[in-house]
Amino acid sequence: MSEPIRIQKVLADAGVASRRASELLVVAGRVKVNGEVATVGQRVDAARDMITLDGRPLAGRSARVYLALNKPAGVTSTVSDRHAARTVVELIPESVRGTAERIYPVGRLDRESEGLLLLTNDGAWAQSLLHPRHEVEREYAIGVGQPLERREGDALAGGIALDEGTARLFGLRAATPTEVRRLATIADPPDRPIVWYRAVLRQGWKRQLRRMFAAVGVPVERLIRVRVGTLRLESLRPGESRALSAAERGQLVSIAGSGSPRPGSDPGPGAGRSGLVVSLDGPGSSGKSTVGAGAALALGYRFCDTGVLYRALTWLALVRGADPDVPGPLVALVPEIALVPDDVGRLRHVQVGGEDVTDRLHSPEVDRAVSRVSRHGDVRAALLPLQRGLASRGRIIMAGRDIGTVVLPDADLKLYIDVSLEERARRRASERGLDPAGPEAADVLAELGRRDGIDSTRAVAPLRIPDGATVIQSDVNTLEQTVEAVVSLIRARERPSSR
Repeated sequence: MSEPIRIQKVLADAGVASRRASELLVVAGRVKVNGEVATVGQRVDAARDMITLDGRPLAGRSARVYLALNKPAGVTSTVSDRHAARTVVELIPESVRGTAERIYPVGRLDRESEGLLLLTNDGAWAQSLLHPRHEVEREYAIGVGQPLERREGDALAGGIALDEGTARLFGLRAATPTEVRRLATIADPPDRPIVWYRAVLRQGWKRQLRRMFAAVGVPVERLIRVRVGTLRLESLRPGESRALSAAERGQLVSIAGSGSPRPGSDPGPGAGRSGLVVSLDGPGSSGKSTVGAGAALALGYRFCDTGVLYRALTWLALVRGADPDVPGPLVALVPEIALVPDDVGRLRHVQVGGEDVTDRLHSPEVDRAVSRVSRHGDVRAALLPLQRGLASRGRIIMAGRDIGTVVLPDADLKLYIDVSLEERARRRASERGLDPAGPEAADVLAELGRRDGIDSTRAVAPLRIPDGATVIQSDVNTLEQTVEAVVSLIRARERPSSR
């Protein structure tokens, strides 16, 4: 006999929905076990129990398929089209097509456009991403023949009148050299010189970007979608596809939500305006969170302390009894975590199942276990799309231990706060009201030293100063002085690109 597991996990494993959405199906009374209405948390044996959803046996459901495809130019985004030379479904391996019901694209890319396209046979999942009210972001690399003139850029940034209404872009900017180099790994090289830009859409109108650029007299020569929500087109070559992980599917659904704001979707001050993406790295207890939040408030930026994600995952793992040293169960918990902005755009509040758990994340138990959780490559990979998705709209300061090195290697400005171990321990002991000469303060010093060792020597994303980062030595600074230093550096970087 197989080991009984919770009903919501059985539903999620069968591809019905995410675990959280499966819980809602159970609460709604749509799931039965052996003819009886199921309850959340009920343990079942999927091999022996008769489980039905809306009266249909779960065992009879076709396998759910969730794919990411790098669509080449010249391929049509339909299931079938007698006028098309080739459709995207024909690019899916026969081994996948032969084991599932009808697979279809989630939305479209026009025939000549390229890049990330999602495919599935899960209608509810597809609709959660497509519904206009969810405003799931899509980021594009836009290739044109020559640099935009100021008037053209201003017109595009201000919005273009189309038949459907005013079409808007978010964060239109020139592509960085690193982004241009990375395009060579996911797209065929252009046959003539091209100038690349990046922009984000939250609308989904037909051929929207091409029509917007045409309206200002600039034809689009190449158009490559590089991101949908939290999912990026990382390494797939044109025509290649891969299955999405459970974490990736859950993160996409979490930002779409059910008509409610996506985690991190409220940018606070500066909404709709372009701005820098700033990485702020440093060791534990260096003051990154306090400094970053203060600078963001002064500049009207959003702020995200990514460390809170690892703390949230650690707390949730401890509550659920998951082993911090085993990555698989930890990754499965990632979709349950959501970051929520406060009234000034700081992404510092964590919700699990709709409940704010932020005040539970700084316990000694979490302190001791968080490095064990964060050292896993699978865990960091599962959180990476969420972090990058938050930064994609720009005008954000993101703090952590691997932001400029791994999470945002193309950040517009990289900063690193350097503070001695002794000073960090003194500050933390002071925050906790401890005697600086007492044994508890000595324990704080030892714990920080232990965590520094783990962070700097781990195989995945070790703590180090990012290439090109400006180092701020804050041992002798007051908090206000360090905040002002960060604000000054950001303002100085903004000036050359200001209009």
